[in-house]
Formats: sequence, C-alpha cells, structure tokens
Amino acid sequence: MSSHRSDVELVERLFAAFGTGRLDAIREFIADDFVLVIPPSMSAEPDTYTGPEGARRYMDAFEGVLDDVRFHAEELHAERGCVLALVRVTGRGATSGLPVTMRSASVIRVRDGEITGIESHRDLAAAREALSDR
Repeated sequence: MSSHRSDVELVERLFAAFGTGRLDAIREFIADDFVLVIPPSMSAEPDTYTGPEGARRYMDAFEGVLDDVRFHAEELHAERGCVLALVRVTGRGATSGLPVTMRSASVIRVRDGEITGIESHRDLAAAREALSDR
C-alpha cells in the first residue's frame, strides 16, 4: 500500500519525465496494465489507450499536429486514493509554428509504485466529480 505523499512524488517524477518530451523517459513509471482514457468531452477523437504501447500510440497522435509537446503539472492533489493533476500541455503547431497551450485535469491512479491509469477531464471540478462518482 502506498502513501498519498509517495503517490504524489511518483506523479511529480512522471511529469518531470514528460517534460523531456521522450516517451522512453515515462516508461519506467507506467504499469503494464496502464489505461489512459480521453473521453468525448476532451477530444473530437476520444479513445482508450492501454499499456505501454497505448501510451506510445497516444503520444504518436500528436505527430503532424503539434511539435515539441510537453506536459506540465501545475497542481497535484492526493484525493480518494488517487492523484488529481491540473495539467498544462504546451507545444507548437506543426504547420504554423504558433505556440499552443491547453489545460485539463487528470485523475491519476497509482498502485505499487506504478501509474495504472490516467483519465482526462476539462478541469479539476470535473475530475473531482468523476472521482466522487466511483
């Protein structure tokens, strides 16, 4: 059983690895049964990405759309056995070169020192609501 503090520290390290822009840097943090959910409220192309290959497929989806994609945790909160993250995604338009910034919130699930799931939401209130529905 992990403590809330160690879960938050793990998520901090995950976002530091995301900051490198290298997918191989995050592999050590995600479980083999990792699941990333991008719901219809967050994307015109909602999807569920499973395992390390799913994480790669998610990151590959930015190719040709956004360059230099980075994920930044602006806030982290341990709540109800999960870590809630206020996330800022930055990059440059692949064609225009214009800077792009998107914000969302994620419910991040941790088990035995590994990230087992990430579910994206429009903001912290929506993430907390999803968490309370479980």
